[in-house]
Amino acid sequence: MKKEASVVIRCNNDERVFQCISSIDADVEIVVVMNENHEMQQRLERLGVICCISPPGNLSVVSNIGFDAATSDKVIITDSDTTFGKNCIRAMIQGLDTYDVVRAPLRFQKNSDLLSREIAEARDYVNSLPVVYTPGIGVNKRLPGLIQGFFFDNAIPFAVDANLTYRINKEKVPVLFLQDVWIDHSAENVQHDLLAAQRIGTGCRQSSRRLHQMYIHEPEASIGKSLKGVKIVHYPHLLRQKGIRVLLYQILWDLNFYRGYYLGG
Repeated sequence: MKKEASVVIRCNNDERVFQCISSIDADVEIVVVMNENHEMQQRLERLGVICCISPPGNLSVVSNIGFDAATSDKVIITDSDTTFGKNCIRAMIQGLDTYDVVRAPLRFQKNSDLLSREIAEARDYVNSLPVVYTPGIGVNKRLPGLIQGFFFDNAIPFAVDANLTYRINKEKVPVLFLQDVWIDHSAENVQHDLLAAQRIGTGCRQSSRRLHQMYIHEPEASIGKSLKGVKIVHYPHLLRQKGIRVLLYQILWDLNFYRGYYLGG
């Protein structure tokens, strides 16, 4: 029997995927897109999970594989290092009754690692902006037809959601930003977060070129600028909301982003 919704979990041999699955409190189809790992695949399939194998290193490809494999009209995209808060999935499903895109808030956890609090607070700030960043989005299957005919751009391995957000905004697709539910995200370490910043910068530069080919009247530089979540104009508000330490970390993150944007793209 067809389920009301599908939850797609992007997984890179991550044991936390079982915690993510345990947090799912709705009767939904579960699709895990993973690297080849026979032992983990067998464990997942015993839980009734649909497993799809994807090569590592390209989140667009991973996301599209899961989206295409989902048999429900409503698809929720998350990662293996997240867990759903109570009633979050139900709220996303209900939101998709009237919207083609729903975004659930992310809450980044903190630990005792260096700069863990600053990373979590900086991520909290960017995710408070009106951006359709993964993990934590729900979409209807018809969405690709509304945004240039595709979901994620397979040519873009990183910052895949910035590309998606741009097309959603450009095509004026309304987005429901949920407020009273959330998805928890595991704490990030500083090395991983700053490497991610550089990769995101590279992905945004690549996206600016690709998107300019679709929206030829939009200057490439203008597209590239719009793809970044936290901009310099946000700094004063970020300082007031989060304090000087978080602002300084955001500046460090941004420097790594621009390194990727100008040197890696």
